[in-house]
Amino acid sequence: MRNVVCSRLSAYALCLGLSVLLSQGLASQTTPPASTPPQAPSPSAPAAPAGGQITGKITESGFTQLGIALPPCKADAGSSTQAIEVMSTVQADLTFSGYFKIVDPALFQGMNLSDAKVDYTAWQAMAADYLLLTTLYSSAGQLTLEGRLYDVKRKEMVTGKRIKSQIQDARILGHNLSAVILEYLFGAGRFPTSQILFTSHLGNTEDIFLCDYDGRGLLRLTAMGILNVTPDVSPKGDRIVFTSILKDRQELFMLDRQGRRTKLYGQGEGLNSNPRFSHDGKTIAFCSSRAGNPDIWAIGADGKNLTRLSFSWAIDTAPTWSPNDQQIAFTSDRSGSPQIYVMDRDGANVRRISPEGSGRCDQPSWSPRGDKIAYATMKDGHFNIAVLDLNTNQVAMLTDGAGDNEAPVWCPDGRFLAFSSNRSGSYQIYIMRADGTGVTKITNQPDCYGPCWF
Repeated sequence: MRNVVCSRLSAYALCLGLSVLLSQGLASQTTPPASTPPQAPSPSAPAAPAGGQITGKITESGFTQLGIALPPCKADAGSSTQAIEVMSTVQADLTFSGYFKIVDPALFQGMNLSDAKVDYTAWQAMAADYLLLTTLYSSAGQLTLEGRLYDVKRKEMVTGKRIKSQIQDARILGHNLSAVILEYLFGAGRFPTSQILFTSHLGNTEDIFLCDYDGRGLLRLTAMGILNVTPDVSPKGDRIVFTSILKDRQELFMLDRQGRRTKLYGQGEGLNSNPRFSHDGKTIAFCSSRAGNPDIWAIGADGKNLTRLSFSWAIDTAPTWSPNDQQIAFTSDRSGSPQIYVMDRDGANVRRISPEGSGRCDQPSWSPRGDKIAYATMKDGHFNIAVLDLNTNQVAMLTDGAGDNEAPVWCPDGRFLAFSSNRSGSYQIYIMRADGTGVTKITNQPDCYGPCWF
């Protein structure tokens, strides 16, 4: 007899499958089921679901995109190729941010682009609110990028930066310059230099990968010949914690910057999954069947002080910490189907927060500001990404009708979300703005899922 457990499924499904497998005492090899084919988006507006759940998009009102001109980067003979990569990176970052409208380059071809005398009147005529002038030069295997941002209406330079990198890191220079611009104008400079962890299915194994927020700079972090899933990163970014699925059990491991791997927790047969660092980095919440049933537990990042937090006959899994570390949201089927619950950090004051009448809900992710929780919910036979506003109890659907969309996770500044979706036929990692716009696929390799954005 062969049991199939797929770690790219929802956290609840994984717990349920492995719990059954272990309770039957069966040793099986984990293999993935066939992907669900992508579904075409519905051309009509969705009907309001039962239970008063609100559908639609989160929108920001009163915001007008700023026009920004991005002339080609001036470069010496040794860095002309890198200069093109720098500017293409900056343009992609600023476009994805949603804050800018890029001025058509055809409008300023042939202009004098000297920063010694900026023709502000000409730039204003192109509807440019800002102008970015850049210079790149190479020396002794290093690149130096100088960027100057001009406010066209105020007719002055408002910020600038000189950044250095190795000759092969032109793209990183671009991300850093984008961060300077976004931070100066909007206080939103974190995402261009952020990174995403995720799991990818490779043959008979699953391993953890790291990439920049745009999918570039791909790096494989594990190669243990087993299944490594549900990664999370410490607040300092110096360690990751993840689940390794063995033949008859799951164990939690730590991996540091030097590539040293140590076991955090796992004794005998059983389920130990979905580890999540607290924001102070001292504690890890996770799901364990140590007491016979999948519950939420906590353990120190040093592997000490194991504590049980939830006590239920149901399956409790997929914990996520509030920004102040005083509460934990998680998935539980104690009401009959998987729903989202919140409890205090010591396990007290458990209450359901997903609306009555919701389909199955799973994989909560608490926003950095603490005012919202994103999660996956079943709608019309498919998982979609929803966001619950904790101040108003209103729910907005960010995806609808395009395959299964799961495992949402917030960008560190709370302005974007990453998630996994099989809308293209196989599971891949996507990113989008917090209002559901700007959906962009960032991976293109065998099934990718379970993102962690930091």
